Amino acid sequence: MAGPYYHFTSADNLPSIQQNGIFRGDVPTSPTSGFQAPWLTDDPSPQHQQWTLGGAKSQVRLTIEIPDENDDKTWPWLELANSIRPPVEDWWLEALNSAGGGGQERWYVYLGVIEPEWIISVEYL
Repeated sequence: MAGPYYHFTSADNLPSIQQNGIFRGDVPTSPTSGFQAPWLTDDPSPQHQQWTLGGAKSQVRLTIEIPDENDDKTWPWLELANSIRPPVEDWWLEALNSAGGGGQERWYVYLGVIEPEWIISVEYL
């Protein structure tokens, strides 16, 4: 199993996640385009997730273990950003990193659905 990874969310989203898994998340590849996929991090600290501070997405931390046979869908954000065509521009990566409080080398995008049974811990923060 790969991980652990962490996903931060609101308490309001938790019932749906526990029933359906995590299948959405805004992955902005430019100011006007992007796609939907779940975001993960390998950093459990809510203080390092500055994009969550002061908002509802800082209410719950989920710990995720992805089965080995599905781990090829887990992409480090910077690797994914450089592999899509056209690649995400450097200035936009810098803007996202700044808005997120830094640490984008610890961000991951899961290209699929994170199944509810992969959630091994739910912590209210």
